[in-house]
Amino acid sequence: MTSATTGPDAPVRTGFGGYRRLLSDRAALGFTLAGFVARLPVSMTGLSIVLLISLLTGSYGQAGIVTACATLVGAVAAPWWGRRIDRIGQGRSLVIAALICNLSLALLLITVMLRLPLWVTCLAAVGVGLGFPSAGSAVRARWTYRLRNSPLLSTAFAFEAVVDEVVFIVGPVLATFLATAVHPALGLTACVVLGLAGAITLAAQRGTEPPAADPSDQVGPRPRLSAARLVPIVLGCAALGMLFGGMEVLIVAFAESAGVLAFAGLIMMAWSSGSLISGVITGTIVWRVSPARRFRVGAVLLAASMVPLIFVQQPLVVALLLVLSGLAIAPTLIATVAVTQEAVPATRLTEALGWTSTGMAAGVAAGAAGLGQLIDHFGASAGFWGAVGIGVLLVLAALFVRDAPAVINSSMINETSAVPDPSAAAPRPDSAGAADR
Repeated sequence: MTSATTGPDAPVRTGFGGYRRLLSDRAALGFTLAGFVARLPVSMTGLSIVLLISLLTGSYGQAGIVTACATLVGAVAAPWWGRRIDRIGQGRSLVIAALICNLSLALLLITVMLRLPLWVTCLAAVGVGLGFPSAGSAVRARWTYRLRNSPLLSTAFAFEAVVDEVVFIVGPVLATFLATAVHPALGLTACVVLGLAGAITLAAQRGTEPPAADPSDQVGPRPRLSAARLVPIVLGCAALGMLFGGMEVLIVAFAESAGVLAFAGLIMMAWSSGSLISGVITGTIVWRVSPARRFRVGAVLLAASMVPLIFVQQPLVVALLLVLSGLAIAPTLIATVAVTQEAVPATRLTEALGWTSTGMAAGVAAGAAGLGQLIDHFGASAGFWGAVGIGVLLVLAALFVRDAPAVINSSMINETSAVPDPSAAAPRPDSAGAADR
């Protein structure tokens, strides 16, 4: 690793060698690929619901309400699944959650196709939220366990942010194509197939799974999560979620009003493409600037990027502006994970990431439902004003995110300060599931 340091805030550059070292670990590559498939429905489900309901009923308001039901319940369920994963392991938890979510998705699809009352569809959406995928948190927990206290951990977090952006590039395009070019129901059908396949494949890789907490090894009370440290991060994630959820509905509505509905996924892909570019670059740098400060700067840039959208109506120009806007997304999300990882005990990391997912999901629900109603009453152009308003809330929330003292946990400290090779950071022979590698 080479460094070029000129001051306290200068970055230490690792280059692209960090990515090569991560991906040279075949076991890590395996859970990354499985996690990618398991996460695809995260980017497809909400959009597929919006497309299905809007194409069959013509109401974006109803689509937003159904999406909100799923995400709000998911917001409540995510920390519980996080605690369950930390306590009993990822294997069983991931499979059970996937079964609940995907069976409920199938029921939701049936209720819409049969034109059953909205409240029935919302009940099915509750089941979707109860088991909504937590593969992203599970994969990040595997990286944290595998790399321990390695400087490569920040590169791994950046890599996961890049994977998220690839998910949000591929997923919306696939969902839009299936729903508009083939059949409105095929988007959700693909979510079911991919969700089950990804979760089962990830759960089967027991060799890289962090060991569940053993109550007999615990001395004293279970480490506590500090509300003072975690709540501001969760609120910041909620504001981000409002923007993400609102833009998902807004882009579909805008594309329809502009006569290019079939290209809604491509317009959404433009936003994710900008984030993908910045995520790759961020992963080559280990910043000395604090994660909280990076979050605040990213929030301001993301909010400011919403303003120009008010003044344009051409789909191509909107897509180009979204590419620029997306440049602020990945660095902000990477900073969120980093500040969370520093603020909580290692044995409760998955649960803490579940709480940030809760904030994000609650925000997505509020943003989707709020902008959906705004669009139904005043049109897609009013939705862009709503996005600017959400940007203001994001900046206000970001002001409360502060750096927390790093939590020192003996399970995350290596005996040497050298950067370990990823393949050497595998679970110890006596770890759970090591024999399955």
